[in-house]
Amino acid sequence: MRNARIFLFTPFLIFESMRLNNVLLLLIISAKLHAQTRTYVEDLNALKSIVQKTASFKAQIKGDKLADYNKLYNRLLADSNNSTSSIAYFYNLSKMLFPIRDNHVGFYQLPNYDHFKTKESIDSFVSSKLFGEYPTVAMDIDSLMLNLATKPIDSVEGIYHYGKFYRVGVFKNNDKEYIGVVLDSEINLWKKGQIAFYLYESDQHIYKAIYGHPYLKFFIFQPIEKYQNQSLVYSSFYGSFTQEVYAKKIKEVEYVNLPKQSQKFSFKNINDSIQYILIQTFQANSATSQISQRFHDSISNLLNKPYLILDLRNNEGGAEKEMNKYLKLLKNYTKKGQLILLVNNGTLSQAEIFTLELKQLNNVTVLGQQTKGMLAYGSNYGKKQKLPSGNFEIYPTDMNNGTALLSYEDYGIKPDIILRADQDWIEQAVYFIKGKK
Repeated sequence: MRNARIFLFTPFLIFESMRLNNVLLLLIISAKLHAQTRTYVEDLNALKSIVQKTASFKAQIKGDKLADYNKLYNRLLADSNNSTSSIAYFYNLSKMLFPIRDNHVGFYQLPNYDHFKTKESIDSFVSSKLFGEYPTVAMDIDSLMLNLATKPIDSVEGIYHYGKFYRVGVFKNNDKEYIGVVLDSEINLWKKGQIAFYLYESDQHIYKAIYGHPYLKFFIFQPIEKYQNQSLVYSSFYGSFTQEVYAKKIKEVEYVNLPKQSQKFSFKNINDSIQYILIQTFQANSATSQISQRFHDSISNLLNKPYLILDLRNNEGGAEKEMNKYLKLLKNYTKKGQLILLVNNGTLSQAEIFTLELKQLNNVTVLGQQTKGMLAYGSNYGKKQKLPSGNFEIYPTDMNNGTALLSYEDYGIKPDIILRADQDWIEQAVYFIKGKK
């Protein structure tokens, strides 16, 4: 009878055990979600506090804009339960920066470099649960590809190449948002259907972007992205396996941008009437400043031809004091000679201010394409701050270069003459000069 009683009660005991296990599992899940929600709120509050101290926020977010900003914050705060996925979490935090036009600010997820040290560690990462949870779209990718192949060339929608590594299809998800999804890939770090980036339109062909780093797979907020020359021109990433950008066509020859390995400073005589100088930086660190000073001194007595081409393509900006010595030199030159200035979408920050200073002089013509639009603000100290979770870092700005420059932020400086993207720019500048003679 003792054994029979045990047999009769066994199903009940099993049921009770299962019920208790399920309750325990729900409690664990609930605790994890609560902890993640709490961390999200802490990160959101910390980011808001940091952003509100920046020069750009103080200058721009006032009155109705401040009221709208607080409404945005409250919406994001209420959205905490829907921000459990990694991309939604980061995207929501990034939205705190959307209303501010400040392209010096940096915000990104901190990468885990251990995943990418060796082929074995990469293979282990690719087969991990974390990689499997990377954000994807639930849609027919083959049908998407067929649809995007019909999009006009001037539309941001379409099929893009990231070098020869993988292809991405960009489609409109809602009124302002576009999603870039992997169509096919030659590398195991990206799989069909994974989301490579989001674009949020702030003006025609101007976007806020959320990128997944092509190699390290962490999320990056790009405060300014533009669709130009059938490319997303600022989708170049440090530490990636290529410095190419997302483009609808793979370029065999690059004319708009200078090679990454090109010299920072260069001078040459093109012919008897035209000289050429290249300045790619105004950085004030000790090594660069010394090289710059030697270059400046070496050319100060050589600028004696009727025409001078000054190449500021991909000039990364820097310090005002470094800029001013060249400004003084070129002011003297333009009293007697014609200055032809080359700028592109990689001309930014102090180089854009330099361009505006030169445009006020006589005998100056600007050729190329619009500059980046990253000049109204800056950073003196380069102080990075981590959010409470330890997963994200912001690089806030602390300089305000004046309200007069705000109209150029995002939009850049328009050249007097736009150059073709499929022909050598120095040759086009020489051709322009010949037409002036």
